[in-house]
Amino acid sequence: MRICLFFIMLLPMAASAEIFTIDFVKVVDGNDEEAIYYYENNWKRHRIEAASRSYISSYKLLVKQSDDGQTDILLITGYASEADYEQREANFQEVMRETGKDGPRLMNDKKPGEFRKVFDSAVYIGD
Repeated sequence: MRICLFFIMLLPMAASAEIFTIDFVKVVDGNDEEAIYYYENNWKRHRIEAASRSYISSYKLLVKQSDDGQTDILLITGYASEADYEQREANFQEVMRETGKDGPRLMNDKKPGEFRKVFDSAVYIGD
């Protein structure tokens, strides 16, 4: 009985855990400026709008350069609930349709595949 009560008490905490998605990006061929410009003017712009609509709870764009000159970018998006996480695709389609009508903003004629590679993604459920 105590064990059952313990798990019942944990349910609200589990249901309210923040969920984070993390994308790991490598900048290709030293195209740091293009990649950072792209994420600042597209990914971040969409997150600012999504946060203003309460579709997401947080976002971080982190840039790291290693000793050998390789630049990596971490893109972290937080969702306040599982419901917000489950609605992420529909919500971002709406945001991009309204804020990205002219397509992605690029620094020059290089396409995203020419300056970056998303090499991994992860989902983290916070406490």
